[in-house]
Amino acid sequence: MNVYRKEDRDARFKQQRLCLQEVKELIADITIDEFKELVLRFKEKNPSLDTIKAIKNNCCTSTRAEAFFRTDGAFEALISIFIGKNANKQLEAAACLTNLACGSHKAAQRIIKRAGPYLVCFIGSGSCYLQDQCAWAVGNLADDCFDCFSLLKVQGIMPVLFTLLKSPSKEVIKSAVHALHACTKYGDPELGSIIFADSENLKNLLSLLQQNDVEKIILHNAAFTLSNICYLSSQHFEVSNEEIQIILNCLHKSISNCPVDISIALPMTRCLGFMTTRYEICHYLSEHSMFNFCATQIFRCEFDCLKVEFLWILTNIAVSGKIVLDVINMNSLLKILDTSLFFLDCSGVQVLYYLSTLATKSEDIIKILQQDDIIQRISPFLICGEKTLQQAAKTFFCVIRKQEFLHKNEVIITNELFASRPICM
Repeated sequence: MNVYRKEDRDARFKQQRLCLQEVKELIADITIDEFKELVLRFKEKNPSLDTIKAIKNNCCTSTRAEAFFRTDGAFEALISIFIGKNANKQLEAAACLTNLACGSHKAAQRIIKRAGPYLVCFIGSGSCYLQDQCAWAVGNLADDCFDCFSLLKVQGIMPVLFTLLKSPSKEVIKSAVHALHACTKYGDPELGSIIFADSENLKNLLSLLQQNDVEKIILHNAAFTLSNICYLSSQHFEVSNEEIQIILNCLHKSISNCPVDISIALPMTRCLGFMTTRYEICHYLSEHSMFNFCATQIFRCEFDCLKVEFLWILTNIAVSGKIVLDVINMNSLLKILDTSLFFLDCSGVQVLYYLSTLATKSEDIIKILQQDDIIQRISPFLICGEKTLQQAAKTFFCVIRKQEFLHKNEVIITNELFASRPICM
């Protein structure tokens, strides 16, 4: 666990989630001992702005971040500057917290408990520069683990982050969606009541998807945040046709060019998957020409992962009584099955359940699925050793052979809609 956590942090340190964006100074080439001496100077009663900048620029590795926290009094000195009256020093202190937030789990919790309330306060009422940096720090902290996010949630972070979506500053919005993506990725059911308490929250997020001049990273984080929210809302929030249309438009745009923009197409597909837990939405999509175009394009693209996600939607539509057959071909599905058998991943499960669902709706489809080539492709799943794949294969064969009963604890296709993919982004 600790090894994976360290690898994750080291990767995060290498990403652009660190230094104050307005300052492009290079990290000084100093030794760890020289850095420790720098931290000791930082503890002076009134450290200079240059000293604070030097600390910020040199705590951009996990080793130095740990060294900072091991220096007695250094963290309290940083907090004093962060809540002080010197705006320039305050901004640099916020950047220090942003970098240190990528340190150890213990350090992240320490920052949240001591500085969290101030981060929330400054995000809600600070200058756009301070809002930008504090939101980025919150994103790094929430990214650590569910416990860290939970502490921030109790401190009131969600409402203030959503207010930033209306900021005139693109940099502030970029930091806000970075933080929202991190906060919503855990699927916390308590977030539903917080997010949907204000209808403007979802509207402001959707509006980002409609803008033409949005930076790619903003669109990416907004899209995944929306898919996480759709997961939370799938059973508790009414979705309008207008909102579905916005998501369809964004999906259409992401797959209309070559290559497909998978970073946008994937979360938009997940949004529709979560939404199709309702029959009325299944019916709406099945009769929508743009949806059928998107389905056709997706099954022509090179991304099997996107096809698998889209199969959740098609399965739900099939269960609802509507069948969208002319957008896919059997070879495309069999290719996914072959890949799934090789890697023993979950993609085969969705293909098998989709085929089983179709078979319950049409005798013609059963005849197609009873062909020797298809039987030979699917039979190995019965003995693959992966329980979920084996169960899906058993269900498939029970359906196409029209067996009415399964052994105890085996599940056959029902008329219940699937809740789509588990949250994972």
